[in-house]
Amino acid sequence: MWYDQPVFKGLSDELHERIRRAQAELTWLENASAVQLLGVAADRLRVSQVVLELVSDNESALDLGNRPHQELVELFDAFFPDGTTLAEDLADEVQLCRAFGDPTVVLELIKTRVSAAVSKFPRAADDIKVGDNKGDVLDPFILAANFEILSGQSLPQTIESTISHKILMKIEDLVGNMHEVVLGAMRGNFKVPEPGRTPGGSKDAIQPAFNPFPGADIGQVPVPSTPDAIRLFQCKNKTGSAKGGDGARLGQQLRRLGETYGAETFYAAIVGNTLVGHRSKGAVLRESPKTAVLVGEAALAELTRSDSGAELLLRTYRRAFRAVGQEASYDFQATVAATVSAFEAMAEDGGGDLVDAWLHQAMGGDRSAQDSREG
Repeated sequence: MWYDQPVFKGLSDELHERIRRAQAELTWLENASAVQLLGVAADRLRVSQVVLELVSDNESALDLGNRPHQELVELFDAFFPDGTTLAEDLADEVQLCRAFGDPTVVLELIKTRVSAAVSKFPRAADDIKVGDNKGDVLDPFILAANFEILSGQSLPQTIESTISHKILMKIEDLVGNMHEVVLGAMRGNFKVPEPGRTPGGSKDAIQPAFNPFPGADIGQVPVPSTPDAIRLFQCKNKTGSAKGGDGARLGQQLRRLGETYGAETFYAAIVGNTLVGHRSKGAVLRESPKTAVLVGEAALAELTRSDSGAELLLRTYRRAFRAVGQEASYDFQATVAATVSAFEAMAEDGGGDLVDAWLHQAMGGDRSAQDSREG
């Protein structure tokens, strides 16, 4: 196999095994029929195997798994009774089984991460006033803009939008950090180990045992058109996630990966619909002209080997988010109500104006704790 080439001999046993598994998971999909893929999905949902009659023996698993979600729903809809979600559930499951060798493991991993994030959502006024870092105080000037412009001077609306913003910022961090993990678990892919310092102390130098693919986040087994060329991806959440100044270093890393391993290299941004305004594309391409810079559906088509790649990723997240939402005890409206009461009391104590009252709490304090020249 391609991974037995001498250039890969120095990789760790753990990474070698993950690469072999990625190849095996993809090989199964490439050789399975639509009937086999649907059978796996139906079995996971405990749906009657009679549903297999809806697909042709001549259709491949890839063809079925790469169909858009809505097309799959329409295919299954007539099979199930009205008023149920079974057609949608089975369409979800087909896409999950197309994406992963073992969807359960991946979904549990995401659920664990989402649950951990939900446990840190604000639950009281003190969680809004100051963040996890004691220096992260609710900005009274932004609060004033919220109160005057967005919330029509409504204290409850101001508090609700403030809490929503705090939560969405945590979710943004969560999702951005999960992309590499989820995409790295897809059939044919593997997550690149976190870079370790080589014996010489560098994180940029290629050293198969310690730092095999510096500059890459996700590896992918070769495509049929280039059967000996591993594919290596640097992934960002959005085109603005990396500054232009980072581009030259990244381009140098990607060029070295291509030269060392004969790899195809990609610089992918998951969210977006155009390369216009990409902050580091030019710098990367100057250093590594053979690297493909991708965004949005184009990026996910390469990362997932499917034109429905964006849906495959979304399906995974939605299933996990739905499960956590059903299981979690977080009550957003109760949190808003309790926080409103606390801020109303603070405003009354401060003379009746919410923003002024919070200004003094957010900015005031012992000067010895605020001025490095004192204390």
